[in-house]
Amino acid sequence: MFRKRIIKIVLAVIMVIGAAFFLSYMIFYNPSYSYSEVYNKYYKNLKDIDLAKGLTAEQKLEDFEYLYNTLQKNFPFFEMGKRKTGFDWLSHKEEFEKRIRETKNNVEFYNEIKRMVTLLQVAHARLVSPELFEKFQKAFNEVVKSEEKQLDPLTNSIIIKNYEYWKQTIKETTYILPIVFSYIEGKYVAIPYNKNESLEEYGVPEGSILLKVNELAADEYAKSLMDKAFLNYDFKRNKIVKYKLYVFADSLEDTIKLTFLSPKGEEIEKTLQPIEVKINQSMLDNKLPLVKGMLVKGKVAYLKIPEMKMSQNDIKKDGKEIYSFFKEIKDYPYLIIDIRGNGGGNVMYWIENIVKPLTDKKIAYKAYTVVKNYDIKYTKTLDKLPKGKNYPPELKDDFGYFAEISYTVTPKNYVGFKGKIYLLTDAGVYSAAEGFASFAKATKWATVVGTPTSGGLGFNPDLLVLPNSGLIIRYPNNMALNPDGTANEEVGTQPDIYVEESYDDFVNYLKDREKIDENNILDMVKYDTVLKRILEMVR
Repeated sequence: MFRKRIIKIVLAVIMVIGAAFFLSYMIFYNPSYSYSEVYNKYYKNLKDIDLAKGLTAEQKLEDFEYLYNTLQKNFPFFEMGKRKTGFDWLSHKEEFEKRIRETKNNVEFYNEIKRMVTLLQVAHARLVSPELFEKFQKAFNEVVKSEEKQLDPLTNSIIIKNYEYWKQTIKETTYILPIVFSYIEGKYVAIPYNKNESLEEYGVPEGSILLKVNELAADEYAKSLMDKAFLNYDFKRNKIVKYKLYVFADSLEDTIKLTFLSPKGEEIEKTLQPIEVKINQSMLDNKLPLVKGMLVKGKVAYLKIPEMKMSQNDIKKDGKEIYSFFKEIKDYPYLIIDIRGNGGGNVMYWIENIVKPLTDKKIAYKAYTVVKNYDIKYTKTLDKLPKGKNYPPELKDDFGYFAEISYTVTPKNYVGFKGKIYLLTDAGVYSAAEGFASFAKATKWATVVGTPTSGGLGFNPDLLVLPNSGLIIRYPNNMALNPDGTANEEVGTQPDIYVEESYDDFVNYLKDREKIDENNILDMVKYDTVLKRILEMVR
């Protein structure tokens, strides 16, 4: 048996479609368990099959049934999915089964499993690709104690052998148009895929708004990507969106017609061919730098945290740089910490590097997470949850137990800062970064400014191993609740002060971007609607 712990950190995942988006495990408590429980959970049904011979129809269907039945029993977000997207995943069993049955080879089977899991529309739920499997292993070896490694699917010899096969078989290649779109004030605004290019190259004026993809309206096209990418939700306009929209193609030979509205009000049609994007390990290993500076000398300091880096070495390295900066600005009355676009990593990053040196007293945080019929022991029944909260309606019928997510941050090497802290968020904030946003708002440690996050709070997602293919499906087995009772995965952390980027500021940025140093905050501030609002408030 292993000891219980308050905080346990595992690994980061990266989802790449053109650009990296970090996802991570976020773990605050781990019930003790025995080797036999882990064996029954992960390996009991695993078979040693020669995948090179090709999976039979029966083996594919057995994997599908195992996946469907396990998710039906344990996945907590089916009702949430129906509310947000209108898609009833469980009701599509016959369709899923038919598509699996019709797959002609292992590659088609892999792609169908990937599609099914993507349709869950929860960013922590995904098929672990060969590239992500390697990323998992690397991070796992850095952060998990040796006595626990034998318990994890990442160390199982059959699964490792199977993933060697999948690595040789699956080529993670995506075809997208060379123009992508940022979602700004309800509009999809065109930007070049390659920063070194110009939209003029395609006959599209800077700041043009996407109206249609072929004959689909832009909003309908975004919603049609439910089986290809994790989508976002615009709470202000009450619709499914994609904050960075890529237009996908099936092959390099495809042509796709785009209809734009130019800044002058002219309707423009362009037919474009896609480019090929290959996901490789170097893209997954790319690390983003800190950005820091003084927006108003002696008054307003700024720190951008693009990712919560995973490894202890990276955490300590950034920690020294951040601590030095905090010492430098400790007498400032205002500090802005920007985590927009931060998809997660290691929760210890923000606890150790940011909160501990900026507080002079202990700060306690507590939230709750609920489960359906999961096999780890949750000791409290739902009737013990606090009363009068805005809980999701399915809790009373589908869920039985809950546990606390709780911890206390104790000051360490306090720098003496006594000013006001603003934390900037958007839909790119998820998982470990979401933990920071939730902590900041719940404890009033900082004022949260921007747009809602995408959630991701909770215990570590589980790893489901398909018995024949050895493929791993990562999925959340618990539903974390916000302090008001709402599901964190459904509504994220809502900001204290809502501010979204403006279309005018974004168009001005596009016009000037060639002469801007994006790592220099003083170059960027005049184009940043959120920063400008904060500067107006503090003046």
